[in-house]
Amino acid sequence: MKDIKIDLLHQGVIDAGELRISKTRYRIGDKLEDRFLIYLPVNRNYLWRILHEKNIKVRIFIEIPSEALSKEA
Repeated sequence: MKDIKIDLLHQGVIDAGELRISKTRYRIGDKLEDRFLIYLPVNRNYLWRILHEKNIKVRIFIEIPSEALSKEA
């Protein structure tokens, strides 16, 4: 399992699968603001844990599937 984890990290790209975006509200002074959260899948916790423990910064790219775009049209 450890070799699999290291291989995934060296690939440079980790497919997190389909994710949902959640909206919450928070207060700044007298104003309510929206905050959008992306929850990572728990079935990849072993990877998130390694990234956190090694203090590795990540870049997140969002791919919008074409069928989702066609629903909006």
